[in-house]
Amino acid sequence: MEHIRQATEQDIPYMYEISLRTALSGLDGTDYYHDPFCVGHYYAAPYFFFDPALCFIAVDEYNRPSGYIVGTSDTVAFNSWMNSHWLPPLKIHYTNATAYKSKNEEDMIRLINKGPGEGVWEHVGYPAHLHINLLENLQGKGLGKALMLTFMEGVQKRGVAGIHLGVDGRNTRAFGFYEKMGFTKLKEPAWGAVFGLKF
Repeated sequence: MEHIRQATEQDIPYMYEISLRTALSGLDGTDYYHDPFCVGHYYAAPYFFFDPALCFIAVDEYNRPSGYIVGTSDTVAFNSWMNSHWLPPLKIHYTNATAYKSKNEEDMIRLINKGPGEGVWEHVGYPAHLHINLLENLQGKGLGKALMLTFMEGVQKRGVAGIHLGVDGRNTRAFGFYEKMGFTKLKEPAWGAVFGLKF
């Protein structure tokens, strides 16, 4: 029986795998990366080390982790920690990277080397942000909604005013999902859309 539970340290390898297998706007990116870990290095694992209480796993009928939601209730603090503690060793690792399997991998490694900058939305009522990914075998079963509600409950318990997130413009199916979850489209940059929800 599929269900949601708190993430543990033992889930980290699965989080990396899920990140890779959803790296192409929700589709499998395995064939597009020489380094299978670079996506998870940025979009999954750091959140567990910064704030494991807001990291949750969706497991399939075989109890195998097949989806996750990770995030933070304080984007400003997370970005500061990411730049000062998490990314420096990765920047050393990737500093001379030149052989990319695809534009996706090149962009990912450039993002790691750049790191998160000062944002806008965390300062105007959306201090939390999240990333959510589900493998295809768990999609359409209500687990995405369950993950979102679980994360939102955790954020609300901390008295946080709102959440924001970015969606790749090629992942059009996700737009409707977030709108059904109560999110509003805040901005449409060239790469996609920023959604926000205030409590």
